Amino acid sequence: MLKKQKRIVLYSLSMLSVVLLGCEKPKEVEELKESKTLTVDATAYDKWVYVSFKDAKTVEITDYQNDLSWDMALHRYDVRLNGGLSGKGKGAALETSYTELSALTEIPAAGYTTDVMDSIMLAMPPVYDAQPFNKEASKWMSFDLSIMPPVYQMSDKVFVFKTAEGKHVKIKFIDYINAENIKGHIKFTYVFMD
Repeated sequence: MLKKQKRIVLYSLSMLSVVLLGCEKPKEVEELKESKTLTVDATAYDKWVYVSFKDAKTVEITDYQNDLSWDMALHRYDVRLNGGLSGKGKGAALETSYTELSALTEIPAAGYTTDVMDSIMLAMPPVYDAQPFNKEASKWMSFDLSIMPPVYQMSDKVFVFKTAEGKHVKIKFIDYINAENIKGHIKFTYVFMD
């Protein structure tokens, strides 16, 4: 009788381990939720640089409004997301009141804005053109052009961006100048929330 009980206990434990192993999150999901930091060379006034959050890299895009392989694009300090007037994706942005990525633990349910048409600077001295971009996401940087050189002021806020697929990414912009003191090198850290 004792041997039978031991076998039952051992069998139960082995089945429990199979069930628990089967419940593990896929490695790919865990890797997406790791913090990533990228620096994008957005120094050119005449082009947008496109980023895939999933692949953690810049991507070449020829038809941004019909391509779902990008999530965010940078043009100097302007931000474009793959949604609204900028693309077929579900991209949108929300500025939060948080200043640390780790402090934001829940996905905000509402308040996201999509890309709209407005003026961006295409050259210096200032030349402007109407193009789609995300005004909410572009709040990460403000500058005063009434004095020269302009005064740059980064937001200290954490933003939540929706990707082209509708996933949520918390993101914080942390620099805009590279080691050679050249402006337009945008550095940011982000983490997938779902």
